[in-house]
Amino acid sequence: MRRFSVNQISTIRWSFERDLEYYVGVGVTCVGVSVAKLEECGFGRAVLLLRDSGLRVSCLTSSGAFPLGDVQGEAEALERTRRHIELASEIGADCLMIMPGNAVQLSWEESAQRARMLLEKLLPAAQASRVRLAVETANPLQAELSFLRTFDEALDFVSEIRSPSLGVVLETHEAWGERRLYKNIRYRTEQIALVQISDVKLGTNCVSDRVVIGDGDVPLRRICRALAESGFRGWYDIELVGPKIEGEGYESVIPRVMQRFDDLWV
Repeated sequence: MRRFSVNQISTIRWSFERDLEYYVGVGVTCVGVSVAKLEECGFGRAVLLLRDSGLRVSCLTSSGAFPLGDVQGEAEALERTRRHIELASEIGADCLMIMPGNAVQLSWEESAQRARMLLEKLLPAAQASRVRLAVETANPLQAELSFLRTFDEALDFVSEIRSPSLGVVLETHEAWGERRLYKNIRYRTEQIALVQISDVKLGTNCVSDRVVIGDGDVPLRRICRALAESGFRGWYDIELVGPKIEGEGYESVIPRVMQRFDDLWV
């Protein structure tokens, strides 16, 4: 059975408590925990709620967004991310999603050098906590979050660091049309820390305008089949966001997306 979670970002307007109650009620067995919701709820209470719910945790999302080149800002972000690694470990998350940040005054190569230095400082804590760091890419309209634009270059970036405690998030709504996508899935499977399952309609001009998987144009069945054939055994984290999701309503969206995920393997 394919392992999937529903990320709390999918019900972004709900509280931590309501998320868990509803997910359990509709048969969700694993959750992707939002850093923002975790902190709003309070860590101690959140841990008790997760324990009582019986839900597993696939990931904690997201940390980082390092202000690259700002020495004091980088130091503060490092401490915050170290705390997030501890939190991820304590709630049993397999990975902590990391936005590596960016700076407009730096070249791509300079940003990569700064980000690598910061990630290497975090790796001992990640290894000790058995939490894998999962680097995220970002759309150009959200360039402040990550200097990495594509799954392909993110794989190259983490390959140079060479740590089993570091991997990449494969974001389907971003990577579906990339050159070498299927080759990368086939030959670099071990570097995929998490697959983010999401869908979009072609022609959208908004970064956060996703649809229920199967309602959009991303070739999710083909991507998932390639992942299965490559031997990927990690989590598929479903993340929904945008006006179409809000317009339909979470009570309709979540059951539909669960069924659509099952349909991908038929």
